[in-house]
Amino acid sequence: MAGLSLIIPIEAHEKRPETLVRALAAKPGIDLEILVVPVSAELATREDLASLGDIDPRVRIVIPPTAALSPLSLWSHGIDAAKSDWLSVVRPDDIFEPEALTVAEFVKGKLGSVDSIGWNALQINPTAEPGKASSVAIPTKYDIAELNKTEMLKAFYLWEGSTNVPKMPFGLFHAIISRELAETIAGSIRAADREHGLAQWEWAARTVLMGEKFAFCSRPLSVLNTKPFETPAQPLIRSDFPFHAGLGLTAGIAEIQFSVFAEMGALWTGSQENFIRATIFDSMFETDPQAFNDKCNAYYRALQKWEGGAHASLFKPQFAGERPLDKRRGLHGNLLMIDRHIAGARNAQEFYNIIRNFLVPIGLICGGQAV
Repeated sequence: MAGLSLIIPIEAHEKRPETLVRALAAKPGIDLEILVVPVSAELATREDLASLGDIDPRVRIVIPPTAALSPLSLWSHGIDAAKSDWLSVVRPDDIFEPEALTVAEFVKGKLGSVDSIGWNALQINPTAEPGKASSVAIPTKYDIAELNKTEMLKAFYLWEGSTNVPKMPFGLFHAIISRELAETIAGSIRAADREHGLAQWEWAARTVLMGEKFAFCSRPLSVLNTKPFETPAQPLIRSDFPFHAGLGLTAGIAEIQFSVFAEMGALWTGSQENFIRATIFDSMFETDPQAFNDKCNAYYRALQKWEGGAHASLFKPQFAGERPLDKRRGLHGNLLMIDRHIAGARNAQEFYNIIRNFLVPIGLICGGQAV
């Protein structure tokens, strides 16, 4: 079938996506299948997932035939069950614009074959207190453009312009990917026998390598509730590479990059100065002095093992503590800065319900009419 398969994996600690499904149900005419993929049959029963079909008949519950050992394998079960030409993944407490399918079909008509479509996915901290939260930057541009693959490779694998994570809007998480590419990537992950918690970044790493044509929509099409990175109890560690998710998010992404290159018989070296800058950012995001020192020491030990310690001297993070909040309001260049709690919005779903009223209608940016 044509259309879009929206995959909603539900891990053991997550609740049923009722608010998200109700938001999607408001657009019943869109060719959308909603695949709710719980980690187990027990979770499906506990959260009464079967009743989601009463809210939107496009919901289909997909219970994995075998235990999902990680988010990577849980996502793969959703891929296997999907029937549409386009696929995307969001969390149960995120919000997704179903008219993203209109963008995908418009891009296909404009560019022909396209592998992945990204956009400005906004992030909301659901625990932020009113009066103690930064502004959210809403892009005012609404163009849709093809992006150069070489530039995307540089942004991801050479960490150009990154903070503690590469700039990469493509993949499966809060982005759209073609069914053909999704199946290819899922097969490559299974062949590599990888199980870990950084599914978003594993998919981004493979999408930018295996895909050929990428498009980007400046208009936000989704909002996610941000979740602080949690150090995994059993990080995936390679004997031939010193970085892993047990050190921090930056190190976990580097392990993914190294492993994907190793599958191709190539050596990943990153862009040393860019990557070390990212590890510095990752360390400085720690606001507790002890956590900062522990992370710095762990990164430094890993850097001493990487390429003979040749770049360890570049690692010089400074403890910054709590960063001042950006409370700007109004138009600043191509960004509209607005209150994180605008009109009392508490989470990603309520936030998008409000800002959608003053975003450019998708019908207009796709050559049609406002809906």
